[in-house]
Amino acid sequence: MGMYPGGKIVRVTPTLSTDAYGDGDVLFNSVAIPNAVSNRGGVSKLTGMFMLSQNTTAIDAYFIFSENSLTLGTINATANISDADLEAGNITGAVHLDGSESSTSHIDNGRLFNVAYNASDEQFAPQLLQAAEGSTSVYVACIITGGTPTLAADDIDLIFHIEYL
Repeated sequence: MGMYPGGKIVRVTPTLSTDAYGDGDVLFNSVAIPNAVSNRGGVSKLTGMFMLSQNTTAIDAYFIFSENSLTLGTINATANISDADLEAGNITGAVHLDGSESSTSHIDNGRLFNVAYNASDEQFAPQLLQAAEGSTSVYVACIITGGTPTLAADDIDLIFHIEYL
């Protein structure tokens, strides 16, 4: 693994269901964010996060970060993960996407969302990410908390701004 002094921008494209989602549905289960930390089992700081959607529908969502892969439930159904599995995921935190506050609506064929952007503060609240022992990957999963989008399987790209500690 190569070192990236200071940090890295990592892009991930989760695979989505092409059926209509509902409020409270799992948008996607854990996908790896490769090289999210510079050393195995290390810690980094998430300084910004964006979601590029090739669909113009605004959604609200929670992105949940964990050390281990996390299956929140069946994609496109409510999150029904057991408490034991939830704990085994070693959740490190979450960020919220408010689609009505954080989106560029002036792009014809998509939207760029500034995740966890707080319009009143005009800033992202950084948080720490940690990989499991022996790994440099961190995982992210997502639950829809508002909106009923119908998406193509590759409509969403996640963009993480990561500072290595």
